[in-house]
Amino acid sequence: MPFANKFRAMMGFPFPGDAIGDFTVESVDVRDEWGHPEGYAYAVKLVLRGPGGKQGVKRALGPFFAQHPTTFSGYGNPYQLWFGKPEIESLGDRRYAVTVKGSGVRIFLEQDLERLLEHLVELRHLAEEDVEGLPAAYLEAYRADIKRSVDRYRRRLRAWEPEI
Repeated sequence: MPFANKFRAMMGFPFPGDAIGDFTVESVDVRDEWGHPEGYAYAVKLVLRGPGGKQGVKRALGPFFAQHPTTFSGYGNPYQLWFGKPEIESLGDRRYAVTVKGSGVRIFLEQDLERLLEHLVELRHLAEEDVEGLPAAYLEAYRADIKRSVDRYRRRLRAWEPEI
């Protein structure tokens, strides 16, 4: 299961002080939620400051909330991640609280890749001997790429977080 810190890294959450459109991020909180039978859930709260009202916040965060990346659990299993519908609350003084649920569900990427390759062999776009081991090799490289990306984000997060 990808925990909240990995969800945060995979979604590329901004840091306080970062800009999203015309808004400045004041705070970010991402937490695991337990007890969801279909997959994993994350409670997310952002506080933003800037002009444009609730519609401006919605427009600024639209591309951020539209992403659906794939990540891997600590066991190497692939998960698709996404956001639900955000709720935006005006806090006054051009400040807005945005709450949203994030979700993650296990997918079967290796089987999907194998089906695709079988289809390409059937269409004679690939020779059967050329596909041996491709899904496993692809997934190994993909896991390594995701790990590097998550590790970079985590280093940045550790450098940003105040010492406790």
